[in-house]
Amino acid sequence: MAAYTFLTVHRLPVAAMVVALAELVGVTAAEVDIADESGRHRDWAAAVLCDRMSLAGDLALAWDVHVSPRVGPAPPPEAEAALRLAARLGTTVLHPADGVRPSAYWAATPDGFRTRARVLDGAGGGGKDVDGRPVFTADAVEKAVAQLPRARVERIVEARQDG
Repeated sequence: MAAYTFLTVHRLPVAAMVVALAELVGVTAAEVDIADESGRHRDWAAAVLCDRMSLAGDLALAWDVHVSPRVGPAPPPEAEAALRLAARLGTTVLHPADGVRPSAYWAATPDGFRTRARVLDGAGGGGKDVDGRPVFTADAVEKAVAQLPRARVERIVEARQDG
């Protein structure tokens, strides 16, 4: 089973997310199920299951995507998937960097470039907003990202985790 974790700058309509995920993994829109925080409706037999959570701060949505092993050919790796989604949806898509600190992400922009990013979540001091949504802050990026104007541009050095 393929799994993706994404954060997006914009709060996207569910219908746009459905179409983009269907195109990404090569299934029909009817085979994609997206649920929000309420979890009221789930199609557990769907080829693609996505949990969508609203965020506050610099980032608007968290996506937790699971693709059934019955989907073939295999879906693209997370970095490629983020670039495709960013281009398709017109929003910067962030995904976790492997083997480094939890704050380490890659940002994929709609114009097709990737850069390292440091993301701080509510546990990092941001807490929750007045509506109870977790606050996520794009603290820094290695290259300027127009959709993350408050992020400092600096070299991001993240220590590798030891086994």
